[in-house]
Amino acid sequence: MMINIREKLQKYGTDSLTTQELIAVILGTGIKDCDITKLSAQVLIESDNLRQLNFDSLLKQKGVGNAQACKLLAAVELGARKIERDVLPKEQISLSKLGKHLINKIGNSPQEKLIAVYLDNGFHVIKEQVVFMGTVDSATVHPRDILRVGLKLGAPQLIICHNHPGGSLVASPEDRRFSQRLKECCELVGINLVDHIIVTRQEFLSFKAQDLI
Repeated sequence: MMINIREKLQKYGTDSLTTQELIAVILGTGIKDCDITKLSAQVLIESDNLRQLNFDSLLKQKGVGNAQACKLLAAVELGARKIERDVLPKEQISLSKLGKHLINKIGNSPQEKLIAVYLDNGFHVIKEQVVFMGTVDSATVHPRDILRVGLKLGAPQLIICHNHPGGSLVASPEDRRFSQRLKECCELVGINLVDHIIVTRQEFLSFKAQDLI
């Protein structure tokens, strides 16, 4: 079985493998009463979210040893760090494309992250930057930290985005207050605040689409 998976990977690339097959490649081998196919399926079934896997839970899986658990956790973390470092291409961006990008980038983060996407007048991306990590509200995030970068870049437009680790897609009173304060500051320096986007693991909410901005 492993030979077939490796041949498939070599011939068609990693994109051709299912999540179960990728796990099988990382784990390498199974045990006498649990071959690699069953073992990888078992790990996948027990892990609704790969980012929530931990060493102890993996060792509870029959056939997973210390070395295999370490390799799998390292692979998951490497993938997560790769996604976090992905940036938007410097081209015209749509709300749908931006929302999907943000879900992949910060939707699974256990910590709130605030991202600023700086745009030109044609909605082409100039720069994307994480500007804050922590609780996003008007008391902890100052607009000047966001606008300073925009002014330096000469960006006439801005979209801000942050995640809700708890999974709620509802804009909190703090979210609304922060958006309003940032919008007022943007107007003072001639930057157009296009939107504020909230993301969870699977969805995103646009303040503009909801008439909240």
